[in-house]
Amino acid sequence: MADDSSKPDPAEVERRKEELLAEARGERKDEGGSAMAGLGVQFVVTILIFLFIGQWLDRKLGTTPWMLLTGVLLGAALGFWMMLRVAKEAEKKDSKRNRK
Repeated sequence: MADDSSKPDPAEVERRKEELLAEARGERKDEGGSAMAGLGVQFVVTILIFLFIGQWLDRKLGTTPWMLLTGVLLGAALGFWMMLRVAKEAEKKDSKRNRK
């Protein structure tokens, strides 16, 4: 009699086939939280960039601290908007994936 332990599990074969087909189509696997990991850093960097732009403008225009405050608020608003955009795209992909 043949040894059944050498035969692959049909469910595992099907799962691997789906993974390979999705990869060939250019679809990305579910990355869990790793796709969102950089959002916090991106938010902080956006605020810091606008903070430094505001500081520079304050030194050039002599408007201390108004350009700095405007820069921080503008950076926070832009950072928040970018986070919302990424979250909406992720939600759209997730709902599309769940419908299949």
